[in-house]
Amino acid sequence: MKKTISLISLLLVFVLIMASAACTKSDETNKITSMKAGEYVIDVTGMNEMKVKVTLSETAITAIEVVSHSETPGVSDEAIKEIPVKIVNDQNIGVDTISGATLTSSAIINAVTTAIEEAGGVVSEFDLSETTERSDTSDVRPALGTAELPSSWDMTYDVVVVGGGFAGLSASYESATSGVETLLIDKMPVLGGNSQINGGVYASYTSKIAEELYKKLDIEPDTVEKHIEDTIAGGDYMNDEKLVKNMAYGAPYFLDLMLDNGLEVRESITRPGGHYGYRTYTTINGVGADIVAVQKKILEDTSANVMLNTELVQIYRDTTEDQRVVGIRVKTDEGFKNVKANNGVIITTGGFSGNIEMRSKHVPSLTDSIPTTNHVGATGEGILMAQEVGANTKHMSFIQLYPFADPNNGVLDATAVIPFSGPSSGIVYVDVNGERYVNEGERRDVCARAAQESGGFPTFSIFGQEIVEKGGFISDAQLAGGIESDRIFKADTLEELAEMINAHSYMDNKIDMSAKTLVDTIKTHNGYVKAGKDPDFNKSIDKGVMLTIESGPYYAVPQWPSVHHTMGGLTINEKTEVQDIWGNVIPGLYAAGEVTGGVHGTNRLGSNAIPDAAVHGIIAGQVAAKGTVPDFVPKN
Repeated sequence: MKKTISLISLLLVFVLIMASAACTKSDETNKITSMKAGEYVIDVTGMNEMKVKVTLSETAITAIEVVSHSETPGVSDEAIKEIPVKIVNDQNIGVDTISGATLTSSAIINAVTTAIEEAGGVVSEFDLSETTERSDTSDVRPALGTAELPSSWDMTYDVVVVGGGFAGLSASYESATSGVETLLIDKMPVLGGNSQINGGVYASYTSKIAEELYKKLDIEPDTVEKHIEDTIAGGDYMNDEKLVKNMAYGAPYFLDLMLDNGLEVRESITRPGGHYGYRTYTTINGVGADIVAVQKKILEDTSANVMLNTELVQIYRDTTEDQRVVGIRVKTDEGFKNVKANNGVIITTGGFSGNIEMRSKHVPSLTDSIPTTNHVGATGEGILMAQEVGANTKHMSFIQLYPFADPNNGVLDATAVIPFSGPSSGIVYVDVNGERYVNEGERRDVCARAAQESGGFPTFSIFGQEIVEKGGFISDAQLAGGIESDRIFKADTLEELAEMINAHSYMDNKIDMSAKTLVDTIKTHNGYVKAGKDPDFNKSIDKGVMLTIESGPYYAVPQWPSVHHTMGGLTINEKTEVQDIWGNVIPGLYAAGEVTGGVHGTNRLGSNAIPDAAVHGIIAGQVAAKGTVPDFVPKN
């Protein structure tokens, strides 16, 4: 009996000791650093701007209220209702986000985190995500990344930029001037890519030369708000507004940087299709190579290293800890090499208009029967390799045709820029019958579709000598070169111009345009310009700016749609950080330019391509190098 009592006593002592230890451990685990009690109103961004009020006691989160927001109804409702309750009930900011409303959920969590910090608390004491065991492990997925990282590296840099067009050159320049070791690679033998053959048109609501030009041309100055509004409307409101704001606010910064370093532009500011403000500048030669040349010149003055004929074949992403992108594998003339990136990798490899299989996968009608304005390197592998390590994409089926390419080969040459730049000056688009078929001031997708549905092939831009002399967007060399190469037809009368049009073949196709119809069309349009009203297509006419076509010589440019720009690509946030398929940032991976989606929505307004690429390249370069964004990035 005594032995039994003794055993029971020992067991009770053991239980008491364990309970005491458990209590001590629990007390230590739940100890909260004292905070300044009060209400904290925090501004955060989910899908859009939000204001969240967080109430704290000295040791607890007592209430969370979303005071105001403009999140998408029906999508964000559950997150706004459930996330505050979960955090307060569990005293845990490590709660799971609501599926389908990740950005809204994360914004509320970020607001609470900021409030704790402002109150002098310790955020980690309220983050139980690492210590709480999941009772249901059925949805635990393997980490997205590289199964086996290199055991050694052939080269090491702080920032590695892949792709040498507008975005890559600006990212490399910004990174190098921020004081970090930077490498720029390109698979082609020269820098520039599609940027070299771009039309050299640049949209910016202002610049260092804007005031002088607006006065000289007697046109109304533009505003950043109008640039943003037109871009979003032009993309059917499918754009990521934060990225649009980056582009619009940053456009003057990059343009002035180029002007300060020798870029020459024509004495004109035009209003091409889809734009309703005069904001488009044209480089002196009407080609993107003008800008690329300046970018290369200023990059040469930095410490950045450049490797050409160097092809990206793999992105390395660690599967442990924060699952960071740590470098890339490249193919060079000397074989394969592994390149470590201490700070990050910036993908600026462009779009996929030149990849027939990839583009027709997303838009089946874009087969090899439709040519492309793009160079041979526009094949989209940067998107695919980022997807291999978990990157998300958006808007991949939004692919734009350029309505005014050379009908015989689909090329966007210097001549093909004239129809794009000319609507605000009075250029007229006519079909094979000599009749107008579209509002010339419409955006590119509308013009391209109207051409395809016009009932014939190709279409033509018609203009007169007064537009050449006063429009300001056609250079003497551009005009002479177009005439010499038979891309521009010139005649003393409209009747003779129709004869010249009929005398040519277009992809072995002949047409029979009526001279009388062409004359009547131009005469009618002249009347609309003088009246300031277009009853046929409701084109916006600024009297005193738009010119009539009444004096020879007269000119015609044959044109036809060609695959031009892919609006879709990698999903990024306003800091150009690439996001994964769950909406989370992939640490160390950035992207800028046509390789990304979200800036342009369903349709890119012409002349927005360069500022989009260059501005987001600058942002990516600074964020990767220093972790901060440029001053021009909107604070809200």
